[in-house]
Amino acid sequence: MTKTLKYNIFILISTIARNIIEVFSSVFLYKLGYSIKDIMLFYFLLYFISAFTNVISIYLINKINYKYVLVISSLIYSYAFYFLNNMTPNLFSLIIFSILLGLGSYSYHSIRHYMAIKVIDKNKRIDIGNILIFTYIAYMISSYIGAFISNRFGLIYVVIIIFILSILGIIPLITLDNLINREKIKFNNITFNKHKLLFFIFEQFKVIFLILQPLYLYLYVEKNMEYIGLFNIIMGLSSIIFVYFFVRKIKVNKYFWLLNIVFCIILILKLNISNNFIMLMIAFLEGLFSRMYEVVSTENLYDIKNGNVSSYLIIVELIFCFTNSILYLIFYIFNININIIMYICIGGILISGFVRYKNAFKIN
Repeated sequence: MTKTLKYNIFILISTIARNIIEVFSSVFLYKLGYSIKDIMLFYFLLYFISAFTNVISIYLINKINYKYVLVISSLIYSYAFYFLNNMTPNLFSLIIFSILLGLGSYSYHSIRHYMAIKVIDKNKRIDIGNILIFTYIAYMISSYIGAFISNRFGLIYVVIIIFILSILGIIPLITLDNLINREKIKFNNITFNKHKLLFFIFEQFKVIFLILQPLYLYLYVEKNMEYIGLFNIIMGLSSIIFVYFFVRKIKVNKYFWLLNIVFCIILILKLNISNNFIMLMIAFLEGLFSRMYEVVSTENLYDIKNGNVSSYLIIVELIFCFTNSILYLIFYIFNININIIMYICIGGILISGFVRYKNAFKIN
C-alpha cells in the first residue's frame, strides 16, 4: 500500500468522523435557542482559538509523535459534541463549546495539511484530485448519516461514532512516521506574493459561505437536517464527477476567473430560491463549481515545493483563522442578517477570482 493511499484512507475515515455532525453545528446552536448574532460570536471565538491551536499543534508534532496529537485531538473533539449534547444555552456554554471545538478540530487540520504536503508526489494535480475525491466521498456519507442518527437516536450516539472513527482513522498512518521531519520553526525564508496573500484572504469568504450554508438551508428552505444531508450528497456526487472527469483535462487555472463568475451567479441564484426540489438541482451545479474553486485553492495551499513546512503552515493557518475571526466579529458587532452575510461572501468570492494567479508563492 503506497503512502498516498494510506493517507487517503486516513482522510476518508477521519473526514467522516469530523463532518458527521460538525457540519450541523450552527443548526444545533440555533435549535438550542441561540440567535444568528450568537452564532457569529461562536464562530469568531472558534477561529480565534483555532489560530493558537494551529501553532501549538504544529509545534507539538515537531516534538512528539503526531499520532499522539491526533489521539488527544480526537478525545477533545468528541467531548466537544458531548458537551453540546448536554449544554445549557447561555453565553458561558457557548464560549466553552467554541474553545473545545477549536482545540479538537484545528489540531487535526494542521496535521492533515502537513501530511498532505508530504505525500503529494510529482503528479501534483492527480494526487490532489485523489485526496479531494476521498474527501467528497466522506462528506457525502457523513452529513446524511449524522442527520439521520441524531434525528432518530440522539446526538450522544453520534458522539460515540465520532470517537470510534477518529481512532480507526489513525491506523493507516502507523507506518508513516517518516513523513514528518522534526523542523526548527523559522519564518525568515518565507515570502508571499501580494496576489497569493490576497487570494488566501478572500478565499475565506467561500469558507464562511459553505459553513453557514446548512443554517441558511434550515432557515429558508427546509427545516430538516436530513434534507441538508441530501443536499450535501448531491453536491458530493457532482464534486466527484468534476474532479475525476474534468480536473485532469481542463485548464482550471487559466479560466478560473471566468468559472468563478459562473460560480457566483449560481450562488446568487440559490439565495433567491426557496423550492426544495429546485434547490437540489442547484446543489448539483454548486458542487461542480465549488470544487473547481477548491481544486485551485488546494493547489495554492500545497504549493510549497522545498522549504520549512511547519513554518509555512503556521503562517497560512494564521492568515486563514484570523481572517475568519475578523469577518465573524464584524458580522457579530453589526448584527448582520444571514442573507446579507451570504451576499457579502459572494462578493468576496467574486473578488478572489481576480486576485489569484499561478505560482504566486515561493520559498527562497
